[in-house]
Amino acid sequence: MTYTFKIKDKVFSVEIEKEKDQTVVKINEKDIPVEFEKIDDNLYSIILDGKSLTIGVLKDGKNLQVFMDGDLFEIQAISERDQRKSSQVLSGVQEIKSPMPSRVVKILKEVGDEVVADEGVVVVEAMKMESELKSPIDGRVTNVEVNEGDAVEAGTTLLIVSSE
Repeated sequence: MTYTFKIKDKVFSVEIEKEKDQTVVKINEKDIPVEFEKIDDNLYSIILDGKSLTIGVLKDGKNLQVFMDGDLFEIQAISERDQRKSSQVLSGVQEIKSPMPSRVVKILKEVGDEVVADEGVVVVEAMKMESELKSPIDGRVTNVEVNEGDAVEAGTTLLIVSSE
């Protein structure tokens, strides 16, 4: 499972995967093997690099307070929607993904078309409601992964927009 967090002005991508008896935490593509046990609702015991730590986590909406090894960290969880709206995503390559199982109704942009941020690129239908998915960045459509009428699963890449 992948999460995006903001600490002060830095954004971190955190991916958590279970592998046998260990959990591997990948922070910005760096693997960190961790063993952890949940003690109660807000308290965890972890072993990191052979060192045992107790971590307290208090969640308030999108904000987390993490108390670890005598330090308090203020962390903000960022959804994909928030990340698209924030100034953190201004350029690069962005995949426009289906937010839920749906059907592709209309492809609004073709490969090579220029788009501006918040411009519609594809229309999908789910639960008898149509939604226009928008580009989070200014750029050019570099790939269209689906066809009109296709049924897609949640998380399926529909189009790719690049500012490069």
